[in-house]
Amino acid sequence: MEECKRLVPGMRHLLRTACLLSVGLAAPAFAQVEAAAGVSLTRSNETTPIATLAWLPEWRPFGERGELRWEVGATHVRPRDNTSYDLNHLVTVVHGGYRYERTDNGFTTGFGIGLQVGETDALSGNPQFITTVGWRWGRFSLLARHISNASIRQPNDGETMLQGAWRF
Repeated sequence: MEECKRLVPGMRHLLRTACLLSVGLAAPAFAQVEAAAGVSLTRSNETTPIATLAWLPEWRPFGERGELRWEVGATHVRPRDNTSYDLNHLVTVVHGGYRYERTDNGFTTGFGIGLQVGETDALSGNPQFITTVGWRWGRFSLLARHISNASIRQPNDGETMLQGAWRF
């Protein structure tokens, strides 16, 4: 029960972001929203649940079997308790970038730049760079992501995550 109480305030940030992303979007554009959840780890394999919401409108075809999409989204990283590092704060990273998707085999990769709200030893300053690699099968994707500030500010542990995603 205590775990659920701590999750609720953090989910408010994600829900606010979701509302901002969906305001003014037409029904076809809303059909390009992706919701993802998974686990993130940082130094000493400290894990925490994470959630991402992104809008992925089509940009243009790329070659014969690929397409480029814009990606505008937010990733929410829950705080970690009982750790010797400063990881006990909520962090939300709002980002923009692109996603490349193969239409023949499902391979996907992407890159984005974001700004964070909140700070920990793992996510310690703006800007944050988001890299993505994974595979997509229809509406479902399995994604590996990394968020880091590329040592612009220390400490620079970053967050490495594994997410399952569903495209609506």
